Amino acid sequence: MTDATLTLEDGPELLGEVVDTGGDYIRIKTRTEMTQDQLAQYAEGMIEIDGKAQKVMLESAMPLPDDEEVMELTMRRFTPSA
Repeated sequence: MTDATLTLEDGPELLGEVVDTGGDYIRIKTRTEMTQDQLAQYAEGMIEIDGKAQKVMLESAMPLPDDEEVMELTMRRFTPSA
């Protein structure tokens, strides 16, 4: 798995693993003590994957059923990758 660092605008930095990427989206899994509602307060951030940073919009944060401290975050890129 590829590591990612998500820095939420006016918020925390989250470390995680890339689950999936597509033209305009990125999904990562991250371990955090923040709740789904707390994460929903943040709309934008910067994600760094393999040394490349991209501006993203946080679309959803869903806790994993077997571990509520692990969230799967779905983000949309402001500029889709080629």
